[in-house]
Amino acid sequence: MKKYLFTIIVILLGSCQPKDYRPNDLHRWVNNYMSDIKSGNIEGLLSYDSENIRYFPPNQPSFSGKDNLRKWFLTYFNYYDNISEKIWIRDLQANGDFAYIICNYTVSARVKHSGDEFRDSGKLINFFKRTFGGEWICTHSIWNSDNRIFDLHSEIPAEFSGTWKLDLSRTTDVSDIVSSTVLIVQNGNDISINLTYEMKNKEPIKSSFKCTVGSDFNTSYKNGSITSTSFWSRDKQSFTIIETIVSESNGTKQEHKRTTTYAIVSKGETLSIISDEINPNETLSSNINGHIEMIYNRF
Repeated sequence: MKKYLFTIIVILLGSCQPKDYRPNDLHRWVNNYMSDIKSGNIEGLLSYDSENIRYFPPNQPSFSGKDNLRKWFLTYFNYYDNISEKIWIRDLQANGDFAYIICNYTVSARVKHSGDEFRDSGKLINFFKRTFGGEWICTHSIWNSDNRIFDLHSEIPAEFSGTWKLDLSRTTDVSDIVSSTVLIVQNGNDISINLTYEMKNKEPIKSSFKCTVGSDFNTSYKNGSITSTSFWSRDKQSFTIIETIVSESNGTKQEHKRTTTYAIVSKGETLSIISDEINPNETLSSNINGHIEMIYNRF
């Protein structure tokens, strides 16, 4: 009786084990990934990954989880089109339910708003585990470029678009401002900013302007000129606008300079606006130190 019982247990345990899948399954994983990149099928791409997938993109912070990966892919496909990624497996090792592949890749894409073309090549390593049903899913992905100090993903600027509301508790003391909202519309490097300040015992103050980050412009008027310079930070999470106003009165030239940096922090939920301003008489327009920090939360 014990002999028969032992035999039954062995059979049952054996039937519960996943099949011994061949390396072709990982080649199939790569082919499916390339196909879904080309078609922009984000949910298809996510289906090949574990729930707590870890991504290690070059020149960017690492992150984990399918929700964060979905946002990452959305940003990628919103910024680029004509995306093509080709992957060649150079080494493949599987041991039980764990495996890895070492690959070379090439990638090409076009920036939607400008039409600029990007091409790159590099190497990657992906780690996998096998599900109970026998499917390989990726748990870790690490890659870097052979040719650049950045890759296509790190060229995508932070997303500033949206409505932002001033957090007075975290803002430099700005007299008479009761509340403030910022509406930003962004299309690649083209950014439109609309500011509204609700004032104590005064009419609201509204202002709006547009800029193309990375471009300079100069405007002349009767008694002077305005020169504006803008540029992205290296990680594309902030941009800075430097405005220089030169005016002439009674034969005397005066220069007014304002430097403003807009930065996305706290995983995209907070907008920081830091401004330094110098007037012709070297006093500040709003603050004794010439330095104003305003914190806005996504509304």
